[in-house]
Amino acid sequence: MIANGWLGAMLLFAFVVAPTAFRVLPGAEVAGQMIGPVLRAIHLIGIAAGLSLAMLAWGLGRRRWLILLPLLLAAACVFSEFVVTARIAQVLPHELGGAGTEEGAARFAALHRLSMLIYTAVGLGAAAVGAGHVHADRSGPGRWG
Repeated sequence: MIANGWLGAMLLFAFVVAPTAFRVLPGAEVAGQMIGPVLRAIHLIGIAAGLSLAMLAWGLGRRRWLILLPLLLAAACVFSEFVVTARIAQVLPHELGGAGTEEGAARFAALHRLSMLIYTAVGLGAAAVGAGHVHADRSGPGRWG
C-alpha cells in the first residue's frame, strides 16, 4: 500500500540515512549537502502519496477523514519543503560560512525543530491513514468503510 511505502521511506531516512550521513561523512556541511536532496525526494514522495491516497479513498467511498488526512499530510509536505526547508537554506550558508551569529544559530535551530515536528506528524499521519485503510478493508462497508 502507498501509505506503508511512504512511511517506510520516512523511517529509513530518519533512522538510517540521516544519522549515517552525519556519522560517516566528513563534516556536517557535506552531510547536509547529501541529506538535502534526499529530504526533498521524501517531501515530493509525500506530496504524491498524499494526493494518491486521497483519490484512492474517495474512489473507494471511504470515510471523509481518509480523504482529508492525506490531503493535509501532502500540504504539510509542501509547507515543509517550500517554506521551512527554503528558509533553512537561506540561514544555513551564513552559519556554515563562518559569519554565523547567535541569532542565526537560534533561527536555524527553530526551523530545524519545526521541520522535525512536521516530519514526525506526517509520519504518524501516514501510519494512521494506512491503519484506517487496513481496518476499512477488513471490516468492509460499515463503521470506517
